[in-house]
Amino acid sequence: MMKRTLISLALIAAAEQSQAGVVLYTNEAAYLAAVGATRTYVDFAGSPATVVSGASFTPAVTFGSCTDSANPGTCGTSVLHNSNAITDRGGSAANNGVASLAWRFNLADVFAFSFHYISGEIDAVNLVDAALHLNTIDTTAASGFIGLLSDTAFYGGIGVNAVFPGNIGNDRYFIDDFRINATHAVPEPAGLALVGLALAAAGLVRRRAAAAPVSPAPAA
Repeated sequence: MMKRTLISLALIAAAEQSQAGVVLYTNEAAYLAAVGATRTYVDFAGSPATVVSGASFTPAVTFGSCTDSANPGTCGTSVLHNSNAITDRGGSAANNGVASLAWRFNLADVFAFSFHYISGEIDAVNLVDAALHLNTIDTTAASGFIGLLSDTAFYGGIGVNAVFPGNIGNDRYFIDDFRINATHAVPEPAGLALVGLALAAAGLVRRRAAAAPVSPAPAA
């Protein structure tokens, strides 16, 4: 069953683009301040240097390896666990055989998650929301930390590997400190701006009304 869900996650990468409002955080302190308490935390402790089930770390998330993060075909449900982190199992069509990591949330109300990544680079995160829409988030500005907050619940995601110059292969990355945070939707950033503008305008109207001179009553 879990294998089918990750395969489904990979196949819907060709689905309709989502219009959900997603905020990217590249600073962990700013992310934690925005989303509040941590619900689930996985530190991937241990260095067995072996392939393990992607469902063995927490019941909240299933991790897996995808052969092609940009145009996925299938995702397995196992990962390589080593050096207190996880990475792909390989088997990519890329020249150097490096694949991508995927994750599928087993909770229905995930609106924020984050993780650290080491060794390699992640150029983007392909997000899938609960309605199975795809939303690609450019993460080239990040350096070791990615936090994402959305107004639509997440279904899962795939980390898109950076590609070495000359297209000689994918840059392998390891992820650590995976967190799930917010339990409720948040307004889109544009929506928040519009609300703030409306409130400011209403306040200005009230101030002008209060400051306007009172006309004297007409003489009897």
